[in-house]
Amino acid sequence: MSQFCQSCGMPLQGPNVHPKGGDFCGWCADENGILKSREEIRQGLVQWLSGIKPGEQGVDYLKRADSYMAAMPAWAD
Repeated sequence: MSQFCQSCGMPLQGPNVHPKGGDFCGWCADENGILKSREEIRQGLVQWLSGIKPGEQGVDYLKRADSYMAAMPAWAD
């Protein structure tokens, strides 16, 4: 098992650990430990990224999420 979620990079420690184990955190895996769809993860990242600096103008959070995901092993093309 990796030390970091292979989908989002979250450390796999404490509350982030998925109860089924594996390479994905509780945010990125479903109840069976299976990686959620690319679009579900993408939308979650958009919410997370937009929450870092609420009200920031002119930011394309979808583009940022796509760039972030491209760096993650689960989503590398």
